[in-house]
Amino acid sequence: MTTSADNASPDFLQDLSAAVDAYSPRRKYLIGVSGGRDSMALLHGLRALGFRHLVVCHLDHGLRGAASRADARLVEKAAKKLGYRFLGESCQADLEAKSRGLSLEAAARQMRHEFLARCSRSEQCHDVFLAHHADDQIETVFLNLLRGTGTAGLGGMRSQTPLRVGKAEFILHRPMLGIRRESISGYITSCRIPFREDASNQDTRHTRNRIRRDALPHLRKLFSANIDEAILRTSIILQDEEAWMQTLVPAPAESLACEELRAMPKALRRRLILRWLREQNVPEPGFAEIERVLGLLDIEGPAKVNLPGGWHARRRNKVVFLERPQ
Repeated sequence: MTTSADNASPDFLQDLSAAVDAYSPRRKYLIGVSGGRDSMALLHGLRALGFRHLVVCHLDHGLRGAASRADARLVEKAAKKLGYRFLGESCQADLEAKSRGLSLEAAARQMRHEFLARCSRSEQCHDVFLAHHADDQIETVFLNLLRGTGTAGLGGMRSQTPLRVGKAEFILHRPMLGIRRESISGYITSCRIPFREDASNQDTRHTRNRIRRDALPHLRKLFSANIDEAILRTSIILQDEEAWMQTLVPAPAESLACEELRAMPKALRRRLILRWLREQNVPEPGFAEIERVLGLLDIEGPAKVNLPGGWHARRRNKVVFLERPQ
């Protein structure tokens, strides 16, 4: 089957081709497609590059009513036209956020990962393409700076992220992290690829949208557009440094001995606790959660602290351990 994307050769296709050079187009891959500009460009771009065995995965978060359902119909139609299998589900992310004790953003991310885990198991496929691009990376680094994250957050998204959700293990691949939004838009326009615009992307109540629409344009005006490349360069440096520092963190046991933690440098303590919380599947652990657990080392302090998702950390008999939500 030939599409308009097959006959186009803008810079986008050249950059995408270089990014997926190590991936065999003869293999099967999952691809997360929302119906937006970026994921539709990735879907059609991979088709143009000869990837014939994609499985298109779409989760309707149930947040925008008829608009969400229209997104799902567009993605299913595109998958059928390109000759791909389509896997779709719907959920109510707002209700799940309340029941799980998470923010809407955190709950939606968790549900996407659970959906991809189900797709991975059903398809016996452990590689998932996602459409995050260079401008997403810039915004993520800036957002994490405002949140006060460490080097892990300031390194931004990785080109490959291994995930374990329940018994499913899979890898998120982001081949467009080196491609700018302008190039993606040019490809979409030149190939006349249909996509859906999410109205919430214009809502400046969301911090990321204010960064995209207000903060970054103002900084470019003050300091020149080179600030984008500086942020991307910094993220690459910090990713490499973070990877090295992670090799210094010992594998945590199921419970942590207070005396051993106290003997560690504080930076190593924080990293060990973060790894411990992640490996125990505590949702969205960050600085505040790490500091709460560190507070348990103070024998004059609390013996129990609350964590996201109904989890608790407790100190008893000089040991810190986790209690799972009921």
